[in-house]
Amino acid sequence: MKKIALFTFLIVAFILTLATPAVVVAQNPPPSGEQFNGDQLIFGENYILRASQTLNGSLVVFGGNAEIENGATVNGEIVIFGGILQVKGRINGDISAIGSNVNLDDTSYVHGNVQIIGGSVSQAEGSTVTGSINRLNPQTLMFNFDRFDFSPPGVDSPLRLLTSWMRDVLANILRILAMAVLAVVVALLLPRPLRVIGNTISDQTLLSGGIGLLTMVVAPFVLIVLIITILLIPVALIAMLVLAIAVLIGWIAVGFQIGERIASMLKTQWVEAVSAGIGTLILGLIVWLLGYLFCLGGLMSLLAASVGLGSIILTQFGSKPYPAAPAVVYVPTPTPPAASSTSSEEFPTTREEN
Repeated sequence: MKKIALFTFLIVAFILTLATPAVVVAQNPPPSGEQFNGDQLIFGENYILRASQTLNGSLVVFGGNAEIENGATVNGEIVIFGGILQVKGRINGDISAIGSNVNLDDTSYVHGNVQIIGGSVSQAEGSTVTGSINRLNPQTLMFNFDRFDFSPPGVDSPLRLLTSWMRDVLANILRILAMAVLAVVVALLLPRPLRVIGNTISDQTLLSGGIGLLTMVVAPFVLIVLIITILLIPVALIAMLVLAIAVLIGWIAVGFQIGERIASMLKTQWVEAVSAGIGTLILGLIVWLLGYLFCLGGLMSLLAASVGLGSIILTQFGSKPYPAAPAVVYVPTPTPPAASSTSSEEFPTTREEN
């Protein structure tokens, strides 16, 4: 359970990192000997904090490498996605690495924990980590029941088949619960955009699904072209990250809409976080059961992801409702002229006949 809680914490930290409005996008570290105040967000580039430099904030690196030289200090956390972190200086905070490698030199000092998902950590003799080093791979979320089976290897005994089935069931339930927790966090951080996206899903379901499906078909070819050009690999990494986030939030928005429909059926009203959590949980269970019983889980996942992604595109990540409300233009109505107090009937014209 400790590893599951750690996995959930890293997912939440990832969303909080993306949603923090005070992040400063930086390309270069401060000059030697100076202090730099504020969080640093690096996309597709390498970051080096030189000796005697101090970063008073957190460092987040996407698709790049980072190096903290001997004598440099980071007064904050370091989060790295898909790169290599070389630590020779002092880190006064935690290190979280997803799909990355962390190298702790003999002069490194980490006043916190080191958490690794899908990567590796190497610690040289002489380095100091005051907290713990947690290595978490996707396989560690799987419960191992095989140790209770005493049948000969290679024999598919009923107990072995049962334990394999139980492992798969528990693993899927854990994934569904983790997604529901993530949906609650997203709804707490982004309630208004999530509602805008959910309303678009309800009102423009077919249009959202068509645009989302088209995007899923075209996006791989565009990414391949960007990667082939070599120079645009950072752009491809950013595009993949944005696409993954869009699909994730779109999936949660579909679950949010399901939660809203359930609340309406129960004749009650839930806050966004409750609707998103319950709806995403039910959506995950439906997809899993359809895939397990009728082999339709993949199709259901594709439809839900397409509708969610299309609504993300139509609303520009929930920033603008679709369709946009028409602007109301006030046109003053002209006042009709006052009727004359005398009429032709009061003064009838006489005509003399010859």
